[in-house]
Amino acid sequence: MKKIILQKGNVRKVAPTALYPRADTGGQMKKLTTTVPSATSYMKDEFTSLKEAALAVQRIRLSAQRELELARKMRADAQRYQQETATRARSEAQQLILRTRLTTQREIEELIRQASEEIQKVLADIRVIRITAQEELAAQRKFTDAAKICAMSLSIKGNYQKPEGKRKKQLTAAK
Repeated sequence: MKKIILQKGNVRKVAPTALYPRADTGGQMKKLTTTVPSATSYMKDEFTSLKEAALAVQRIRLSAQRELELARKMRADAQRYQQETATRARSEAQQLILRTRLTTQREIEELIRQASEEIQKVLADIRVIRITAQEELAAQRKFTDAAKICAMSLSIKGNYQKPEGKRKKQLTAAK
């Protein structure tokens, strides 16, 4: 008996060759080859095919699990980055607010200092004006007093030099 070797795959195998009589040869025996499917080889092929499919599915499953794990890791990294960024942003915002408050406070103190200086200048000017006004008022009083004294002195002088006639006329006119 002769066996035929076949490649893997879904192929029918050839059965062993046997001697069968043929009618057209006049009763002579001739070798005849016929193909008979072998159930075991078909099952082996199916098993191999299923095994390869299972391996492919297993590879795909492992790949999907790796992708899932990578996606989870990326998500965790993204969440950690988000938290760090949010924390950093809050910190920077608080620092900015603090710097702004300090700057505003310095500016307010500077404005208060400048206003105080200007007020002191205005007060000094007012004092000078008040002192000048008081001096001028004192001078005016002195001039007024001097004028009164001059007027009194002239009236006193004039009374001594008036003739009596004028006095009599004044007295008569008064009666």
